Amino acid sequence: MNQPLKISLNSQNLFKFKDLTVKISELPPFFDGNAEVHFNFNDLYMVISGKATVVVGEKFIGGEEIEAGEIRNCIIETPVEYNLKSGDIFFIPAGFAHKLKIGADKFVQYVIKIPHEEGI
Repeated sequence: MNQPLKISLNSQNLFKFKDLTVKISELPPFFDGNAEVHFNFNDLYMVISGKATVVVGEKFIGGEEIEAGEIRNCIIETPVEYNLKSGDIFFIPAGFAHKLKIGADKFVQYVIKIPHEEGI
């Protein structure tokens, strides 16, 4: 029988349950991240506070594969920008390059890593 389950964050502000990972991400003002791609999971952003711009693109060039299905420091071809604010939810499908740019205020969000399955 299924039962409710309480999980607490660890010292890195994240928890993992089976194949699902949830992390609280706090980014400082004027942060401009490097583009990355995940092929084995989707990202779901749930904005707690602040504003940011997420830059995404289906095609990318370059980058370094740091582990199977994980590319870092790539260049997004034909980038599209979306503005995020407190209360927004943003879904990034597996295989899309993405990066965050933060303005003058700290940005806080939940990042939920959802396993990618073909056909979903």
